[in-house]
Amino acid sequence: MDGDISVLTQNSPRREWLVRCYDSNLRLGVCAVEANNGEISIAGPDDEFFTLSQHDIVAFQSALNAAITQAAQDIEAAKP
Repeated sequence: MDGDISVLTQNSPRREWLVRCYDSNLRLGVCAVEANNGEISIAGPDDEFFTLSQHDIVAFQSALNAAITQAAQDIEAAKP
């Protein structure tokens, strides 16, 4: 997300993923997740982004996995 343009070759690993999300006004938008030089950058539809360094990635993944588990439990609990 630093403005550098990556050159992709046929055997290059994927480095960017686009995910549907909502902006601060609840309008559908696109978030981008990018892996570059051992860091992960996440950009939201409101042009806000943050970068996770090597040690932060594990903590973020753990928190995200816990949140996913809780959200799934909330959905199950809300079913009639």
